Amino acid sequence: MTESPLGHRRWAIADGYIPRGSHGPEPEMTSHETASILNASDRDADVRLTIYFADREPAGPFRVTVPARRTRHVRFNDLTEPEPIPLATDFSCVIESDTPIVVQHTRLDSRQAENALITTIAFPA
Repeated sequence: MTESPLGHRRWAIADGYIPRGSHGPEPEMTSHETASILNASDRDADVRLTIYFADREPAGPFRVTVPARRTRHVRFNDLTEPEPIPLATDFSCVIESDTPIVVQHTRLDSRQAENALITTIAFPA
């Protein structure tokens, strides 16, 4: 039985924001945005992330590889090449892959001791 690929090649995350401050032990409780990427295929996924802003040109592409039949959790805070993503700045992200993937978006806002965590599936484009 042949299964169709799981996921899509393009995804969008419209709401991005990395708070400037954090409360709690690092790195576990550092405020962050994460793209959790599932590659259920039999080949590695070459993934490119492009970051869009309200008042400047896009940043990227940021490149990551997600090995075949694996998951990778990409913290936007850790993306540094070609440039770091600025803190306390609204942004959006388009994620493109050479093989179908599934993307989930998570935000941890730990600016105060009462932490806030949100997560949602990204938009499959």
